[in-house]
Amino acid sequence: MVSLTRRDFVKLAGAFAGLALVGGAAYAARTQVQRMALAQKKEPLELQYVRTFCSMCGALCGIEVVLNGGKPIAVRAIDGQPQTGACGRGASLPWLYDNPLRLRKPLKRVGEKGEGKFVEVDWDTALNEIAAKLKAIVEKHGFKSIAITHHDIWSGYMGLFQYLFGTPNRVDHSGSCFGHGTVARRHTFGIEHHRFVDPDYDNANYVLAVGRTISTASMGVVNRVMRNENLRIVVVDPRAPEIAFTSAEWIPIIPGTDAAFLLSLIHIIISERLYDEEFLMRFTNAPFLIKPDGRPLVEADIREGGGTTVYLVMDAAATPPSLADHRRATRPLLLLPEERREVTLKDGSSVRVKTAFELLAERAAKYPPAEASKITGIPKDTIVRIAREFAAYRGVADDTWYAAKNGNEYDVVRALLILNALVGNIDRRGGLVFREDQGFPSFVTERTVEGRRVAETVYGARMPEAMFADRHAPRVDRVKYPENTSTFDVVFDAILKGDPYPIKALFLIGSSPMAREMKTSKVIEAYKNLELLVVIDVLPQDDVDYADYVLPDTIFLERDETTDIKWSLHAATHVQKKMLDPPPDVDARDALWIMFEIARRAFPERAYALGWKDEYADHKRYREEFMKSFEEAVKSRLASNWRMDVAVVRRELDEKGYIMFKPKEFGVRPYRTALPTPSGKVEIYSLRAVTVGMDPLPDQRPPLYTLPKAPNEFYLVNGKSPNVSVHAALMEPMKYLIERSVWMNPKDAERLGIKDGDLIELEGIDTGVKRRARVKVTERVREGVLFTYAQSAGRTSKLLPPDHFAREGINPHHLNDARPAPGTGGNTHNTSVRVRKVM
Repeated sequence: MVSLTRRDFVKLAGAFAGLALVGGAAYAARTQVQRMALAQKKEPLELQYVRTFCSMCGALCGIEVVLNGGKPIAVRAIDGQPQTGACGRGASLPWLYDNPLRLRKPLKRVGEKGEGKFVEVDWDTALNEIAAKLKAIVEKHGFKSIAITHHDIWSGYMGLFQYLFGTPNRVDHSGSCFGHGTVARRHTFGIEHHRFVDPDYDNANYVLAVGRTISTASMGVVNRVMRNENLRIVVVDPRAPEIAFTSAEWIPIIPGTDAAFLLSLIHIIISERLYDEEFLMRFTNAPFLIKPDGRPLVEADIREGGGTTVYLVMDAAATPPSLADHRRATRPLLLLPEERREVTLKDGSSVRVKTAFELLAERAAKYPPAEASKITGIPKDTIVRIAREFAAYRGVADDTWYAAKNGNEYDVVRALLILNALVGNIDRRGGLVFREDQGFPSFVTERTVEGRRVAETVYGARMPEAMFADRHAPRVDRVKYPENTSTFDVVFDAILKGDPYPIKALFLIGSSPMAREMKTSKVIEAYKNLELLVVIDVLPQDDVDYADYVLPDTIFLERDETTDIKWSLHAATHVQKKMLDPPPDVDARDALWIMFEIARRAFPERAYALGWKDEYADHKRYREEFMKSFEEAVKSRLASNWRMDVAVVRRELDEKGYIMFKPKEFGVRPYRTALPTPSGKVEIYSLRAVTVGMDPLPDQRPPLYTLPKAPNEFYLVNGKSPNVSVHAALMEPMKYLIERSVWMNPKDAERLGIKDGDLIELEGIDTGVKRRARVKVTERVREGVLFTYAQSAGRTSKLLPPDHFAREGINPHHLNDARPAPGTGGNTHNTSVRVRKVM
């Protein structure tokens, strides 16, 4: 355990000034150099300030871009915007615009896949050839043989692409990020996305961050934490993250044991009666009666014609306590008296029941502090202290973001959510709260018009149901993992084995499966077996070496877009404003235009049905007509949804760059509005999990990789950084600001005779793959564990210069195996390795 005061963290912040606050000195220096150069030429500064949002990662934080002579030179925050500021990723954007690595022309592969040999072709040639190949694939294998993957860039438009190409297979990155947590939130709150549930950092007294790196979140989150001077943070993680903005405590934990730690906290809170009894009785399913088969007792069990979803509790309002509909009970019991455990069923038989709360208590009792300490490596006294502090402060446990680590994070997030419910800190100030409904329109929605089913776009085009093709066929990964958000490993199985059905064509849009997915060798093998791989991006990710065609996308400074503000609790929208054209030698086109034009050439009737015209082959005309009408339609729908004058919405967005529709209102769900769970309440005991054959309560389950045993074997864990995204990692400042080393604890280094800067070889225990990297000896990682940043190092693309700094270090996915988690289908990114000193 490492405890740091505010003063200690101020000192630590100095060490990470270039990391957490990279937009400061480094970028000021560049701006100053430019100003000096201009001064020498006696040329005046031509500064412009344009409000937009940043797309260097998926957070989409609001920023004001400073332009000089039409080129970006710096970024800064927007006063009053609820999610604003620049981390290292956003602050690096001046290096993106005219970066020498930018993809400049359409490329066609001429060598073998993996050789990275391409020739430049014109747009018509590339699009016509892609369309012809795609048409042939569909004729033979159907529309569902097409798959599309992406990260957050262009994500709002992906539903359009599914109708455009008639495929169910939009399979995004979420299984490699927040997928485990999404299933856990669905099973607890009936709410899926991690953005829809978040701590109220502004008002929290105590935040427990288990495996959560707050500094890599949106700048809205970081700013809210920094503003709260009364906030105490406890971080439980194998490595110390960049959290230099408040008093904090770092508690190192053995990887993959988070659930045991949390269940021990739950055990202490229950056994010491530190929980919020009133909240549990009224707003959770903790009082629900559970039969020996694990299913809830319902009215249909005890009387003919009873409801199958009328869940029963034992109501102490009667004497003696009697069975009651949970919606009508006034004093449902959490703990049953022994004489009330026998329930007579309608067939005359009887069963012994327990409450969901009692079952949770029994599960958590497996992990008393002494036992949890053996599992987690955390001292038992620390576990007891954290549990009592959490209850006393009515703390909030962050429900995580990046949760694709050990394969058991579903249980971890379930336990985190239950912990919040135990202290009654749900949708209350300073608690875990639900985001306001954004009122932001979907770009395409199915509806019935004049008795016929259509897919209607936000701008008014309608595709009839007869043209849906395979749009509603089972999505390839959900055949195997019906509860998942995405499992891209199944796409690779479909490519390699036709299981559950063949995938023959794949579009990668602004994303890199080689940087995000498990077992890179499997990714490469799948790429080599595709009939068509099209990469649409702005920089050469490793995946481009295996593409049949590489198409240059525009960057966010070069286009308009409107979207909701993702990481704000309020209902708010902001705009991305086109402020410049691509550099003269960059013939980039919007990915939206690219996909529509491929469809127009392959399946023209589909493109026309979604409002496309032949004239939009002219990219300028597409921008002036199609995108203008698209953007206006979004703003009009927003105004309608919020019952506002569209002129007011347009003016606010134009002048301020954002608009606030409704501030966060606390105490709504589940108090005045039911949650979308089967019970309408917070589900301590997940009824959805019971239905789909999963454990309704969290437990400590082993990681999905072989654990280290020998003296030279280690856990290899990876994590995010405020400087890293697949694009930002290639920017020049990151040569100095991103660590591409592997962290090792000083005690381990001394034991193995390894010094800071030594070269080591890491061998994946489950894969046998070997890679080399330099060592950073640091106290910031616990003993027995190695750490490296994800997506920052070990790049291999032939399109990168041989001496590019991003080639240094390792991509951890070269070493791990492909092991999706049962139930959720989420990824397992951590692994175990053997270490050998090279020099």
